[in-house]
Amino acid sequence: METKGTRRLAQLTDSYSRKMDYLRISVTDRCNFRCQYCMPEDIVFKDKSEILSLEEMLTFAEAALMLGVTKVRVTGGEPLVRRGVVKFVSWLKDLGFEEVTMTSNGFLLEENLEGLVEAGLDRINISLDTLQPEKFRFITRRNHFEKVWRSIMAALETPLSPVKINAVAMRGVNDDEIVEMARLTQRYPLHVRFIELMPLNGDTDGSRFRSLFISGKEILSRAQAELGDLMPVEKDDPAAPADEFTFEGAPGNFGVITPVSEPFCARCSRLRLTADGKIHPCLLTDLDIPVKHAIRSEDPINEIHRVLWETARVKPAAGQTLPEEARNRTMSQIGG
Repeated sequence: METKGTRRLAQLTDSYSRKMDYLRISVTDRCNFRCQYCMPEDIVFKDKSEILSLEEMLTFAEAALMLGVTKVRVTGGEPLVRRGVVKFVSWLKDLGFEEVTMTSNGFLLEENLEGLVEAGLDRINISLDTLQPEKFRFITRRNHFEKVWRSIMAALETPLSPVKINAVAMRGVNDDEIVEMARLTQRYPLHVRFIELMPLNGDTDGSRFRSLFISGKEILSRAQAELGDLMPVEKDDPAAPADEFTFEGAPGNFGVITPVSEPFCARCSRLRLTADGKIHPCLLTDLDIPVKHAIRSEDPINEIHRVLWETARVKPAAGQTLPEEARNRTMSQIGG
């Protein structure tokens, strides 16, 4: 199918017949929070000279669209700290992507909501690990809970509703709020998903990870024991990582994303473009494919296509385990 003048070529498919149709673009490695599971307080960001321009990212996105990528998510770091990102969303929509979404920590969202809606953003995911302001300050190392909550409530009054909430589950930190977070879905059109903690951020021997980890199965069990039966929600996209449920009569959904206890590698359709110009084909490996040289070549579209097909060939099979050396990287460097 032709979309807004962009010609379509053969569908990008990996060596295991998985269709690559979902691209995550990290527009920046920078963030205005310092969430403990994501990055250290004293993180050193990439020099701005190493970061792709938004126009270069758009060129990559256009090349991906031609190979059958239909969905794109704008991520970071925190994408809204990147100047021009609202315009970038409109550029992506103008290219003809079926779905353009964003993941944000919500701090700068309220003042950008009108612009994002006008740009054509289809959906917003907001990271929120706790409903307690003091705990929020502990997790994020910032005292901005009220501002983030206002952004969530404001987003519910826009075409971006229902809003998705992502919470990283951590035993002894926020697992006592599982039921309260689930209750949000009974009050608001929110899709609350707890994400299993992954062993990144320098935890090379996995000791901190093991002490904090809580499985998706336990999360669902706790919510159901307190609030009643959870009914499965059929996936709009079979490749979507979240297993979602709803309580009877609830306007929202409650779910889990289980990259550790029940990996969804076999249905993975994702590619990630990092802010410094690398394609990251799998969260569970340290494999990066440089693409900056292709983007900046004299024939960027064809060169990007060559690198994308190379990436598809080396995208790992299902059943990966995270190597220790990969755990030195932060989630913000990968792009979520």
